[in-house]
Amino acid sequence: MSGVERVTGTNRFQRPDAGENPGVTWVAGVLARGYAKDRGSLGGRACEVTPSDEKNRRRVSVSFEIQGVLQRTGEQSESGKGYYWEYALGRNALALSDRAKLFFDCASARLAGADTAVPVAASVTVSHGSDGDDPRLREANLAVVHSAARALAAELGCKDGGGLPEKLTVQEKSARTR
Repeated sequence: MSGVERVTGTNRFQRPDAGENPGVTWVAGVLARGYAKDRGSLGGRACEVTPSDEKNRRRVSVSFEIQGVLQRTGEQSESGKGYYWEYALGRNALALSDRAKLFFDCASARLAGADTAVPVAASVTVSHGSDGDDPRLREANLAVVHSAARALAAELGCKDGGGLPEKLTVQEKSARTR
């Protein structure tokens, strides 16, 4: 069972409307052009998956952003401030039953150059997802965000794949405290 199937509870999905899922290639282009222009915090949604069963409202959305300095030190920072479970993946990873974030560094000619790492965040959100604390759903969200982050790192040409392992290994760093 894939991570998307686990978090949505189905393997049947609606066909997306035209333009609804621009994809990783499109987001990589947006990030690269935006970073070249103002080196600011930029992002975009790569895709959204909607179950075909109208009663199942668990829509999965994957997005990416280049982080600015303030974002990395703000309340929703990489430490999660105790609101998330933390995992040893990329620079850091945070997960709950209905979302996950994966932070990695991308040194790429398409961004700041092959020797300068740029902080990137990948996010997966499950609308109407479980608000419980199911470790299987946390790991499924990590699987989705890891796969998406690897695809973006490949598309951007990140040195060493952005430091993301080819195969996902879930290793918890710290438990949720709040």
